[in-house]
Amino acid sequence: MVNELEERDLIAVKEVIASAELASIDYYDVSASRLDDENPDHTGEDNLTISVQYRSVEQGFGVRLLAEVVLPNGRARACVAGEYLLADGFDADERACQIFVNEVAVMTVYPYLREAMATATSRVFGEPLHLPIVQRGEIRVNLDGDDPAH
Repeated sequence: MVNELEERDLIAVKEVIASAELASIDYYDVSASRLDDENPDHTGEDNLTISVQYRSVEQGFGVRLLAEVVLPNGRARACVAGEYLLADGFDADERACQIFVNEVAVMTVYPYLREAMATATSRVFGEPLHLPIVQRGEIRVNLDGDDPAH
């Protein structure tokens, strides 16, 4: 279950939204490999993992999404990043940028990740693997100050 934002967090993330600009969408990896025989790493179901990384830089921040799947006859991987710039002079705190990543950036970059995975698997396996639709908060970075147990 996604934690609702406290009022101070909501105000801070709205300021980041007003000051942030999507500078680029970058592809770091789009690959698929097919095996002639059964994949020895396959456990009987498609093992999909999706992870998110966040990094802060002086004038902005970035989010990177990585999807990997082990299939009965191969594997596929896609990694896509969004780079955000902050307006001149705007100084967002780390937590506000992380909330922006969770609330906005993940949902902005995810369609590119889905397209990359579908294209790679379609070309290699003959039909696309469509990543599932995700709900807000399913893919997220841990916020500074959050209890890691939650």
